[in-house]
Amino acid sequence: MQIKLKYFGLVADHTKKKDEVVFFEGNSITLLEVQTRLHENYPELTKTTYSFAINQKLIQGITLVNNLDEIALLPPFAGG
Repeated sequence: MQIKLKYFGLVADHTKKKDEVVFFEGNSITLLEVQTRLHENYPELTKTTYSFAINQKLIQGITLVNNLDEIALLPPFAGG
């Protein structure tokens, strides 16, 4: 399966990318598995605060990720 990752703000600075396509075995995985892969590929993300959105919907907790989902990594938002 494949998912598209989109990076914003400080997260994009750490990955040095705005987006990428990542492949996983199987038909669905958990968001934790995605995060584990990200931390393996970009260790500096372990020290960064960010949240996830899947298909433009903010996500919290344990969530399944499906083939062709788009996952955004969002840094903290500032008020104003």
